[in-house]
Amino acid sequence: MKIPRLLAAAPLLVLIALLASACVRIENPQGWAEPTFDGSTVYFPKSKDKLSAFEITLDGSLTQLWQFPDTNREDEKAIKLQAIYGAAIKASGRIYFASFSGGVFALDATTGRAIWPGKAGDKAQISGNITGGVALAGDKLLFATTEGLLYAWNTSDGSPAKGWEKPKKVDGGVWATPVVSGDTVFVATMDGEVQALSLADGSAKWPAPFKASGSVADLTLLDGGRLFVPSLNRHVYILDATSGATQSDFRADDWVWTRPAVKDNVAYFGDFSGKTYALDISVAPATQMWSSDAALGTRVKSGPAILDGVLVVGDRASVVNFLDASTGTGLNKVPLAGDGTIRANLVAKDGLAYVVTTAGKLYRADPKAKQVVEVPLAGGAK
Repeated sequence: MKIPRLLAAAPLLVLIALLASACVRIENPQGWAEPTFDGSTVYFPKSKDKLSAFEITLDGSLTQLWQFPDTNREDEKAIKLQAIYGAAIKASGRIYFASFSGGVFALDATTGRAIWPGKAGDKAQISGNITGGVALAGDKLLFATTEGLLYAWNTSDGSPAKGWEKPKKVDGGVWATPVVSGDTVFVATMDGEVQALSLADGSAKWPAPFKASGSVADLTLLDGGRLFVPSLNRHVYILDATSGATQSDFRADDWVWTRPAVKDNVAYFGDFSGKTYALDISVAPATQMWSSDAALGTRVKSGPAILDGVLVVGDRASVVNFLDASTGTGLNKVPLAGDGTIRANLVAKDGLAYVVTTAGKLYRADPKAKQVVEVPLAGGAK
């Protein structure tokens, strides 16, 4: 794995290096999945080893609809998820998601019960752990593992899709959720590569992979057929998704491991120094509009949200920061009282930004009032 040399002793780096090379078992994976909304229903891990569905009631509280696995059910007691790192996907009455070591599942969205693979999970079919999420492409569900294997399964029953009878091997373990555009799936590796593969059979579509000198732990598809590629070498690259050619190479102050918020061809993101950036991506190479660290105190792993000219950023210290999106000026900062840290991407919905912490707390941030409140749980929720 390629990394900044001066950071070789950092604990997080050791974790990344070991897991990316699939040479160690992580005893306590925490998970950091963002919430998924479907109308007034929200799906997120209330605890790190369970996915839950909640109804947002008229008074703004949460009523639990179901959780998976439900350890009160005999047929689900054997399912051990450990952690969930990627957002669930809701489609055609189903919920699709991946767990760190417990498998990949399709659930009935109404009941939360498994449609496949059944009571014992599918761990035997998967080599490695899953530190990203799943991607949906028509009747295929794609995910990748820390062993550097990319899988495509039929959404109907969880069997390998045609042309994907065996997973495709890529160089380096994968932490980023695969990205799909048209007939192409993009995958980023902890060895610093981004590859474009045919959705039909996994064959290469670029003349050669894109290669960075640092690990790529996240990946985002932008408008205009471009990819946003953050790297642990402190650079952010914007690639032409058709050819893999580099359109922009921007250097931040520290590691970048996040997806951006994009509005009017401006990409907003943070780095591990706590600085936030605004890049004009309407031009190539992209140009910096501003950078700001006035309001932030620690690293930014979470993708921000932009609403009504306000950028909402969550940092590692569990502080929600409100910045003026046009200048980067700090408007307010709100420490969260609950346990856990902010590592999941913020999600904008109905004029608010929703924040999930690693302790399973859900908050909503109001960009107009510059305030944050916890979304309470109604009685009986677990």
